[in-house]
Amino acid sequence: MDNNVTAKSDFWAERIRAFQESGLSRRNWCLENGISQSTFSYWFRKLQTEDSKAGQGSDPVFVRLPSEQEISSGCAAVHPPVTICLPRNVRIEIGADCPAGLLSALLEAVKNYA
Repeated sequence: MDNNVTAKSDFWAERIRAFQESGLSRRNWCLENGISQSTFSYWFRKLQTEDSKAGQGSDPVFVRLPSEQEISSGCAAVHPPVTICLPRNVRIEIGADCPAGLLSALLEAVKNYA
């Protein structure tokens, strides 16, 4: 990529990060920031595609999560927390005492993040 394209990608990556941290809907965030939804959607898709291409070729990592029995019996306490590292310096640590419902919602959010 040339410098102009890289600068635009960095600029839009920062805007998308601001949107994700805002908690607003895409529509409301775009309205508040004077950005057309189509332009925002274009860059969102473009950067997602670039991120997924950059992530290709890396081997998946499998980890063993404690069972509900281990959690309820306290046996899972001997296991260290699970750490999930995502693009853009996002790191999530999940302790053995994480409720199943929260873990399920977290994994769904991670799936949609990447």
